Amino acid sequence: MKKHSIYYIIVFSFLAIVGCKEDTPPYEQLTDSKEGANVFIAKAKTGEQMLTMFPIEERAVNFGVGFGAVGLPASDIAVTLTKDNHVLDSLNNIRVLNNEEPYLPFPDAGYSIDKLSLVIPSGTISSDLANLTYDPSQFDTEKDHLLALTISDASGYDISPSAKTLIFIAPKLEARPANTDGWVATASTEQLSGENTGLASAVLDGDLNTIWHSRYAGGPVSSYPHWLSFDMQEAIYVTKIEMAPRQNNSRGFTKFILEGSLDGAEWFPLGGERSFDPGNTAYQSYDIEPQMLKNIRITMLEGLQGLTFLSEFVVYTY
Repeated sequence: MKKHSIYYIIVFSFLAIVGCKEDTPPYEQLTDSKEGANVFIAKAKTGEQMLTMFPIEERAVNFGVGFGAVGLPASDIAVTLTKDNHVLDSLNNIRVLNNEEPYLPFPDAGYSIDKLSLVIPSGTISSDLANLTYDPSQFDTEKDHLLALTISDASGYDISPSAKTLIFIAPKLEARPANTDGWVATASTEQLSGENTGLASAVLDGDLNTIWHSRYAGGPVSSYPHWLSFDMQEAIYVTKIEMAPRQNNSRGFTKFILEGSLDGAEWFPLGGERSFDPGNTAYQSYDIEPQMLKNIRITMLEGLQGLTFLSEFVVYTY
């Protein structure tokens, strides 16, 4: 082969290599440069991670680290995370200043992490995932708990100051009003028309100005006992109920009982006879033994007149 032919082959090969490199976008090129590059915890960018504590059963969440730069790492990046008690202490100092109860650390027997060493493979921007497994039964469910994990080493790469620490919070269990969408309310009697129209569904609408009213016209006048029954469509974990009386009439019921059911057919008591103050326009709260219920029924036993009414009935759950 002639010398000039060999020369052309070498030149063309070089130009082809250069051309390919120039065709690769900068963000896809492999580089070992650490300038402008950083490593971060992906979930740290979305803020504190609130763990689900109810139902009380073992759960798991995962997390990983990421790479940010113009280009892709040419070599694997080994990343190490460590438990960071300084974050716990700092946040607790702030909470104390705000007259808030400090976080408790995650109990050692209540959680495990399968690994704290992660790798971002060359040519990629994400690491393998670590798993945090936790058991809510090992936590004090009346307290907030916190676990902080911070990147301590990233193979010499800068660590993002705003996303270097992942904070897990195991919140205390706090009862909240259940969502009543789809619930069916029925009653022993309702007032279907007139000035004081009062359907059973009115006690679930969140409006203190609407009421359920026992029948006083349009048929036989009802008298005690009166009952309201609620089909929640599926079993939920009930901790207490609240009721608000009619806001412009204090002659409602004064004694009642609560019953529960899992099928709407077989009922059982939720405590004994209880008192209600129809003259107190605030919500009045009644604890029950926390349990799964699909149906709740209130039977009103006596009051200041034969008729009665109620503004709101609220069921609390986790």
